[in-house]
Amino acid sequence: MVLARQMLLPALLSLALLPACRGPDAADVPLAVDAVGDRAARAIVADAVNAGLTSRDSAGLVIPGLAQSWRVSDDGLSIVFRLRDAQFVGGAKVSAADVVDSLQRARRGNAGALTRDLLAGVTDVNAPLDNVIELRLSTPQPELLELLATPPLAIRARRSRETAGAFLAGAPATGTEKGAVALRANPRYFAADRVALESASVHSTEAEAAIQRFNRGETDLVLGGGLDGFGAARATAPRGTLQLEQPRAALLLLLNQRQEPLSDPRVRRALALAIDRNALGEAFFGSRSATGVPALSPSNIAGYAPPEPGWTAQPFVGRQEEARKLLTEAGFDPVTNRLKLAVSIRQSPGETRLMELVAADLAQVGVDLTLERRDADSQRRAIATGSFQLALTRRDTPVDSPLPFLWPNLCRRNNQGVCLPEADKLYAESWKAPTRGERLTALREAERLWAENGAAIGLVQPMGWSLVSPRLTGFTANPGGSHSLRHLSIDPTRRFLK
Repeated sequence: MVLARQMLLPALLSLALLPACRGPDAADVPLAVDAVGDRAARAIVADAVNAGLTSRDSAGLVIPGLAQSWRVSDDGLSIVFRLRDAQFVGGAKVSAADVVDSLQRARRGNAGALTRDLLAGVTDVNAPLDNVIELRLSTPQPELLELLATPPLAIRARRSRETAGAFLAGAPATGTEKGAVALRANPRYFAADRVALESASVHSTEAEAAIQRFNRGETDLVLGGGLDGFGAARATAPRGTLQLEQPRAALLLLLNQRQEPLSDPRVRRALALAIDRNALGEAFFGSRSATGVPALSPSNIAGYAPPEPGWTAQPFVGRQEEARKLLTEAGFDPVTNRLKLAVSIRQSPGETRLMELVAADLAQVGVDLTLERRDADSQRRAIATGSFQLALTRRDTPVDSPLPFLWPNLCRRNNQGVCLPEADKLYAESWKAPTRGERLTALREAERLWAENGAAIGLVQPMGWSLVSPRLTGFTANPGGSHSLRHLSIDPTRRFLK
């Protein structure tokens, strides 16, 4: 580490910024964006080319989108939107009929199972006028306004499926990174006069490569940083360029209850007791902001307090002792008959390091972990089909709602042996609660039941990171991880010395 810092010192000293006069073609300079992984790249492009009824500002707060205004009824069971004068990329006017069609398709599942479930409280979508849309709800759901700003709920033309976003996606220009997506400003975007970027290039790459390219001044922005590259970004990024945020996310350890010995609740409880979550977050991220997840959801969902299992008040040493007793009762001995388990992870340095820290905790109570590394697609398939013993996964929520952390545990959705009818009933009843507070209370009780059952073991709320060039303005860290390119501007006259 010392040698690395010594080698980097001359490079960091050379990263002085040179001011110069802005030329007439300043807006034509493309923004070079590296996304950490294909998922992040797809999300950036989807956000750029789509537009929903609502939108988000640079801080992730809800602002008008294709709807210029909205009104929520006093009981929270109706939201009426008034459309602005807007066009799709081909020039056709955005109409209320297009909006109804898009939202109804999403309710039927065309935008994915999670989005369909998040819309479960919407009972009707209608258009009383050509520029007015009403959503009827079964329960107050203020976070729906944020959901409507996400790409899965983008408004598309009924016949052509055209979008109405701030950018158009096209073939990469000559010299652009292989596999990159080229974006250019959409002149028909309803707020085109407020989009400073004329063009951008979004390239998917691995974390270490993205950090190196940024440090050499080859890119202006790195988005989507997570476990991989966290340490390298903190150690090597030029001063003032590293942006940290705490997304609404949780790292969880899935347990396949269809397999022995994880079908034994004593074993599942022992594993949950034996992990020091708060120490885990600080050891990996070097920050106490990376708090432990004792149940299934993170702590920064507005208005929602995740349940805390009874053991959270116990000293960690006492929890370890209880874990040893439970494993002994289940037929395992810390010396003569240690429990051996395999955990499936991605081929990721970050996930490897995290699970090595977890393995060190479990080893203290007589559990030995073997890491099974898979590529990203294989890991997704394994989790989708239940082809694992233990599996590390990350869950995020696009809105202030715990639902994305809970719905995979429903009997009809789970493929790892989890089925708690009482929790399912609470989940279903939450959609009929008269207030949001009562709805969240029902979901909290459902989460408690699933956590006590060992549906999954919460580990830690991860930190996210981005690298932002001083040439850029308009970037704001936020828990939603919303960093739309339409809010950014670039000053090409400020550059890194090489």
